[in-house]
Amino acid sequence: MTALPSRRRKRSVFMLLGTLLTVAAVPVLGYVGARAILDSEGGTDALADNLPIVPFPATPTALLATTDGNGRLTSTTVMVLDPSGLGGSIISVPVNSDIGFSDDARLSLQGAYAEGGLESAVAGVESLLRISLNFATEMTPDQAAALLESLGTIHVDLPAAVPADDTHEVIPEGESELDAAGAARVLTAPPAEGALESSRRHGVEALWVGVVTAVGDGAVDGPVDAAATPASFSDVVTHLFAGPTQTRGLSAQELTAEQNPAGIDVEQVDRAEAVFVFASIAPGVVFAVAEGPRIRLVAPPGYDPAVKRTIEVLLVVQANVVSIDTTASPVEGTVLYVPDDFMIPDAKLTADFFGEVEFGTPTERIDGVDITVVMGTTYLDGVEI
Repeated sequence: MTALPSRRRKRSVFMLLGTLLTVAAVPVLGYVGARAILDSEGGTDALADNLPIVPFPATPTALLATTDGNGRLTSTTVMVLDPSGLGGSIISVPVNSDIGFSDDARLSLQGAYAEGGLESAVAGVESLLRISLNFATEMTPDQAAALLESLGTIHVDLPAAVPADDTHEVIPEGESELDAAGAARVLTAPPAEGALESSRRHGVEALWVGVVTAVGDGAVDGPVDAAATPASFSDVVTHLFAGPTQTRGLSAQELTAEQNPAGIDVEQVDRAEAVFVFASIAPGVVFAVAEGPRIRLVAPPGYDPAVKRTIEVLLVVQANVVSIDTTASPVEGTVLYVPDDFMIPDAKLTADFFGEVEFGTPTERIDGVDITVVMGTTYLDGVEI
């Protein structure tokens, strides 16, 4: 099949999105009905029950919340350990992310922290990112400096200057070599006078890029037992800094006046991007919030934009994307694996979105996944970005 017919087919599928939205209750009702069947004595597939159950690898998570000298939340960062137990990922979450999710109830993470402290911030992050957090801590500037002390000098390339205060000089825009105290200032200094929180978000992201470079292949003195389960936030950091790390921030956009009539300093995090990130690095902590099936997406490298676009549409039609693997070998056709017969109706609705598909015979049951979609290059090449 040439690329042109494929693109024509995918245009038609995406045009049908409006229709799918109109009948979004169909997959929801199908799912609820299927669950009722599952709960009955005759609703399970005896053969499927014999499939080996494969759990997701353990990826402990921790939230670091930093505050300034006035106790105002200045940064929120999720740390996720690699399945190997050493190294992992550092994901910066904007402190002005909206967690109210409606025009008349806008609330930032910063506002939630001001109202209810760390507990409220944790609940907000979990709700925003659809993940569970194992540990959380809050740190003052001095405590944040102590956290970073072992890394020595941290090289950063700041997109904007960190303003001075009564005791600190300006950290200029551009490249700087920072000690632990200077690095902590990037995390904890308030934005320039009159500026929105979004103005310094990229500075926080730049600081974590510097931390990743400083960590390198590992920056912990002495051996770390990779198999040991972290029992505290400090343990998570020790394991994280003991191996290669990666970092990224989450995209967010300003709301319109109609969406944010009160004019609160909030931004809307890209939900599909957040799902993409955490379903890739920590599927074991991603939870399902919609009524639809729990889906695992599998794709070869190089198709991230197409995978993200797919997530966007699946979220709109109330599916849950709980796991993503973008390291698979490429295949031409799309294949769906459904270990439970009662999920076949939902799987067929899902298949309609992906066009021409085959149903494969599952050889395992992935814990927490209803449908695995191995996306073929025919589909991926035709996705309109």
